[in-house]
Amino acid sequence: MEVAKRNYGVDVSSYQDTNVANYSGAKFAIVKVSEGLDYRNPKAPAQVNSANANGMMVSGYHYAHFSANRSQAVLEGNYAVSFAKQAGIVPGSYLACDYEEGSGNSTTQDYSASADAILAFMDTVASAGYKPLLYSGKEILTKRVDVKKVTDKYGTCLWIASYEYKSGIRLDSPDFGYFPSMDNVAIWQFTDNWRGLNVDGNISLIDLKTDGKPVAQPSKPAVKQSTPQSWIDDIGDTWYKEEGKFYPNGTINIRYGARTTSDIIRVRLDKFL
Repeated sequence: MEVAKRNYGVDVSSYQDTNVANYSGAKFAIVKVSEGLDYRNPKAPAQVNSANANGMMVSGYHYAHFSANRSQAVLEGNYAVSFAKQAGIVPGSYLACDYEEGSGNSTTQDYSASADAILAFMDTVASAGYKPLLYSGKEILTKRVDVKKVTDKYGTCLWIASYEYKSGIRLDSPDFGYFPSMDNVAIWQFTDNWRGLNVDGNISLIDLKTDGKPVAQPSKPAVKQSTPQSWIDDIGDTWYKEEGKFYPNGTINIRYGARTTSDIIRVRLDKFL
């Protein structure tokens, strides 16, 4: 599936409705699937189904708790993959690491170690067949994480939150004179109240492409019916073609006709070990 750049999308969690179709005009939906190692969004399966039913590109995200711990990041990556599959987000789709400050996660551990942990999560997601993204605020990624390590490996993989204010009022429409102002951004989250619907508003800055396809159910193979082949010889006996192996344990009488009363024309003695 493809969504061209400059198209709108939403990201949803348990705080939003299960009916993603309520967000008219959104071409893609990024559904929260999990958090840490002990939370799964109970609405995720319904939100994924709703988005699919309305022709939206569906992706997922996981809220990180691993801070700068690579081992923990791998565990969380596997946890996110497991529930993404259960929620109906198929491999080949995007699956993002939501890396923020608070709620169990610290972004102030170490500039390089934080990037290494993020990469451990993204590598785990990628090895499961998903397309990894990294979500965070612009300030965190420019000041607290060696984000170049991430983009050197995964290219244009950033999903950035950056809200514009004028005279103290947040703008809820994307202003491209304001952002993007950093490299390798795939998706820009420009508001947390798109169209007054209490949902995060996003816009694609590149053509988004997924290659997740539903698994085709195998068709039941047709049973080939064998057609008997027969013919009548010159004395009126009917013969039938058969294939296979016959293992005699005694004398074989080779007869002129197909009947047991037909004249014997040869006797063959076969001995089998």
